[in-house]
Amino acid sequence: MTINVLGINHKSAPLEVREKLAFNKKSLPSALNDIKKIDGVNGVILLSTCNRTEIYTENDFDNNKILDWLNKQSTVDSFESFTYNHYQEDAIQHLFNVTSGIDSMIIGENEILGQVKHAFKIADQQKVVSSPLKRLFEYSFSVAKDVRTNTDIGSNPVSFMFTSITLIKKIFDNIQDKKAVILGSGHMSQLAVKYLQSQKIKDITLVSHNTDKGRKVADENECSFAKIQHLGSLISSSNIVISSTSSTTPIIGKGLIESCIKNSSSLPIVIVDLGVPRDAEPEIYELENVYLYTIDDLGKVIKNNYKIRKDAVIEAEKIIGYKISEFKKWLLQNNSSDLIKDYRGYIDNITDGVTIKAKKMIQSGQDANEVINYLAESLKNKLTHETTTKIKEIIPLLDESSVIKAKNIFKKK
Repeated sequence: MTINVLGINHKSAPLEVREKLAFNKKSLPSALNDIKKIDGVNGVILLSTCNRTEIYTENDFDNNKILDWLNKQSTVDSFESFTYNHYQEDAIQHLFNVTSGIDSMIIGENEILGQVKHAFKIADQQKVVSSPLKRLFEYSFSVAKDVRTNTDIGSNPVSFMFTSITLIKKIFDNIQDKKAVILGSGHMSQLAVKYLQSQKIKDITLVSHNTDKGRKVADENECSFAKIQHLGSLISSSNIVISSTSSTTPIIGKGLIESCIKNSSSLPIVIVDLGVPRDAEPEIYELENVYLYTIDDLGKVIKNNYKIRKDAVIEAEKIIGYKISEFKKWLLQNNSSDLIKDYRGYIDNITDGVTIKAKKMIQSGQDANEVINYLAESLKNKLTHETTTKIKEIIPLLDESSVIKAKNIFKKK
């Protein structure tokens, strides 16, 4: 069994591809169970965020079967060109890079760690996580902690919300007196409320399809709440719209915004769309007095962040390199334990068969010496034939030191 990862992310695929391969809370459990049913898959964890969709598996084949399954879920033609595959050590390194924030669009951001932990939790609840995957992901969480503790990877934090506020401030000289609409009631929407409140914006309305959760989130964050049917009138009287939902289709259409502009008492309007799939139709870009920013637009603004944290990344990579070596040792020990268990089972099968026949020989009155000779010859032949064949196949694949160690197994002491 090997640990593999098949995925797409902000580096390999544009937003219009990523959004069509995203999994939400409702589709994630069934996707996990579908993948687990694929012949040869021993365990699976599926990570789906606004910037990546990655399928981590422990299996006994390459990722072609996983790719075939993903192809059936996708509406993107030839999406394979946007994917990447990592196996064993490369897969381990990739996960450590992800949890540590090195592979993020915003280098060093810490939201990804919570997202990976959530993906692990969902897979664990579905009982589709194998022992090596469980160990790997739990170990990756401690790696992320070590990186953040021992480097400056998270210093001067920059996030999507921080970048959103920066862009909004470029449009308005003073944002304190602006009205804001937050669409969604999840983690990112709650962050948006807090960031806007930190900028002294008092008129904030949270809008959600889920009335009960929306009211609860609004109460907890001390802002107003409105039902989704009031979205148009709210946007008409607002300057700032931040959207982050799990909707599979756009909620903010070009027609809606055109109507809002006609009825607006407050222009321009800034829309920050953090949804994947997108919450806002891309045609909104064409409208005057409307500024639309997507996840990828924010990513372009914050690319310079890499230069600032370059030294920290180098230090983080050193820590990750050491941690990979540690985990590989555990993996080898775990594999050797499985090998020993399988070998003992193989021996038991042989000895059980020979013993049964020997007992029958004794019961039939055969000479004890004949039975002993039968036992010795049968065990010798059965144990050495298969083993000798396998040794001949394996030896050419080993380096010199491994061959010497293999020979020492059979030396008399």
